Amino acid sequence: MSGIPGNDLHYNLQLEFLEAVFGCRRAILVAAPGEKKRKLDVFVPIGADDGDKIIVEGEGHPSEFQGGCRGNLIVRVKVKGHPKLQRIGSTISSCINVPWAYLPAREGFILTVLTVDGPIQVKLPCNLDDDMNIVIENKGVPTSDGRGIHHVHVRRGRPLERLLFQTAEVALTAAAVCLITVACNRVRRNNGVETKFEGQKSNQAELDANVAAYGSAQESQ
Repeated sequence: MSGIPGNDLHYNLQLEFLEAVFGCRRAILVAAPGEKKRKLDVFVPIGADDGDKIIVEGEGHPSEFQGGCRGNLIVRVKVKGHPKLQRIGSTISSCINVPWAYLPAREGFILTVLTVDGPIQVKLPCNLDDDMNIVIENKGVPTSDGRGIHHVHVRRGRPLERLLFQTAEVALTAAAVCLITVACNRVRRNNGVETKFEGQKSNQAELDANVAAYGSAQESQ
């Protein structure tokens, strides 16, 4: 039964997000039972994805039969997540929150977008009332046909930020009304005569009474 290869040896290789996108070479240590550890260089192809398998021939378990060759080394790829970027196939995607209070009206504004190639600047249109999607060509994962796209979802403020902004507007309005009410209801004393102003609630009869009271006070002096 010569020529029967040994069993395959399995290894889990964890890659950084960008290492998987652009490919890399990684040095690993492997060992079959009863053997010393061996250092091997594994070449990760461009565009490797989570769950991919890289086969290194002849680096597995030795054969149990005379004349048999070694099995293969099966390297299973595990890709770490990125804090700001996501990936589906050759497409990179990200989400950016534009502050609710930042509302450019007449001119568009420049937004910095993080891509796999580093940060770039993208000009957004004016009057950004709602969420919008931007497609950046040739900023995705490299493929045999070129490169994928980078999809950016722009959100105009988070829901909590919108709520806080609207709540602040209501609070400021309420405070302004309160100040106006206090000002309209202030009490003035003119030569010992108390005159009360109630804004829109004051009528002509009350004003006449106040004037008469003031005249009486002057005559008595």
